[in-house]
Amino acid sequence: MRQRIKGLPGLVLCWAVLVVGAAGVSGANAAAPDPKASVQAATDTLLAKLVEVKPLYMEDPAVFFAEIDRSLAAFVDFEGFSRSVMAKYYRRATAEEKVLFIQTFRKGLIETYAKALVEFENETIVVLDPSIDPQRPERASIGLEIHGANSKIYLVEYSLILVDNEWLLRNVVIEGINIGLQFRSQFAAYMRTYKNNIGDVIANWSVDAGS
Repeated sequence: MRQRIKGLPGLVLCWAVLVVGAAGVSGANAAAPDPKASVQAATDTLLAKLVEVKPLYMEDPAVFFAEIDRSLAAFVDFEGFSRSVMAKYYRRATAEEKVLFIQTFRKGLIETYAKALVEFENETIVVLDPSIDPQRPERASIGLEIHGANSKIYLVEYSLILVDNEWLLRNVVIEGINIGLQFRSQFAAYMRTYKNNIGDVIANWSVDAGS
């Protein structure tokens, strides 16, 4: 299935497209949704919202970011993602620090990738068939081919987890770069820089998927 979206100058923009790929079909008694259909439905939802709120980016950026956040809220497992980023340090964190990092991590992601979304130009996205481990049917991986304006094809793969009958995003690999591991390494480096003070790490955290 193909979808037209706007621009793709680099890895961050690729990732901006990917975060829409984790929507599911709610309802405890419903059959597990198809990951591929969920990806397409989520993409359509976000792109429709983008058309609606894009003028707000310059006029009222706070409202723009809030609208994008609202569109992505049901698609991304921010808690699970941030927990994997903290890795071994998660157990050291207090309950308050865990909540604060989820909020900080989420805000950074939303603002970074919402800014990227406004730069998109018409390109072609091909959603590939998903791969589901029969031994772990609650996990799925699905590939994406993003055909850029320069005729380059960006290869993307992301990991989903089925939670309450919804496919939620847990990790992304873009052109061989594991974004989850990038963030995890960043968190560990911050811990060294700030002498293992998790509060200072959170206070100084910034999202940089390209580092």
